[in-house]
Amino acid sequence: MSYFSVSHDSSLNISQLSEHVHKCSVASGPLHRMHCAGEAVHGFLAQRFVTTMVVVTAIAAMSF
Repeated sequence: MSYFSVSHDSSLNISQLSEHVHKCSVASGPLHRMHCAGEAVHGFLAQRFVTTMVVVTAIAAMSF
């Protein structure tokens, strides 16, 4: 069997690849980007929870 020969299950591999590419294109849509952005903001604020609460409280106090 040569290195470049096509196997009998190549149509199966191509259909699996096609399905995978479709799932990846759906997964990288706008909702996925928004979810990633939300996770990044959460990670940033969670590390600075006390400071974030002080800033939010100060802004709320100034608005009254």
